[in-house]
Amino acid sequence: MSGWWFAAGCIALYVLIWFWFGRKWKRDASALAARRPNPTRAEFVALLSEDAGADIAEFLWDELAPYWDPGLTPHPDDDFVNDLPIDREEPQDWLERYCGAAGYDWKHWPEWDARWPTTVRQFSRWLAMRPEGRA
Repeated sequence: MSGWWFAAGCIALYVLIWFWFGRKWKRDASALAARRPNPTRAEFVALLSEDAGADIAEFLWDELAPYWDPGLTPHPDDDFVNDLPIDREEPQDWLERYCGAAGYDWKHWPEWDARWPTTVRQFSRWLAMRPEGRA
């Protein structure tokens, strides 16, 4: 019988943590939306096109939009690691998907400089660097 109590306690703890993080994310998303504009897809692409080109901007919108809640859209100056609850390993997945779509080998991509900010704009610039030896 004590095993059932342990399992019930674990489930209750999980639900409380899930609820707490959900509320925290909503507060953080509201604060982020209040301190900067929420561009449309077309505005986002226009904002990033000078940094990386429209194809990369469109790719990033498609990758990032699912992470933002309704009422909050991606912005080029968002810090995707510190402002949003995005797994730190996810940018590697974005790189791999971009390389797969663009025909590059992600293993030959230039290294991310640890001094760079983890903003969407900097990520787009990094994608625009392209691997060495490729145009």
